[in-house]
Amino acid sequence: MADRKERFALISRFEKYCRENNVPLPNINKYNEQWAADALLESFSFDELDAAMKYYFNINQKPLWKVFANNADRLLQSMQAKSQDEMFRAEMRIKAREWLSESRG
Repeated sequence: MADRKERFALISRFEKYCRENNVPLPNINKYNEQWAADALLESFSFDELDAAMKYYFNINQKPLWKVFANNADRLLQSMQAKSQDEMFRAEMRIKAREWLSESRG
């Protein structure tokens, strides 16, 4: 079981991102939703969830706490896939530049 402060901090972080992104503050019952936050914190670190939350706010115009809580694992998988894709594309660009410079020279 995660620390009570961490559970409420996770929910407060979500509200903070709502304010920062000019999203209407959702009506979150913190005492009820602390158990969803506890489940998240049991599975992932606070830093991972914070990164997933930032990503969620970047890709979604109307973020909701329950949607985030239910899909945090998918968000983290998506972030990892995006990172791997960016690295692969960077590697392919380097190889393409090398190939072009060899064919010209």
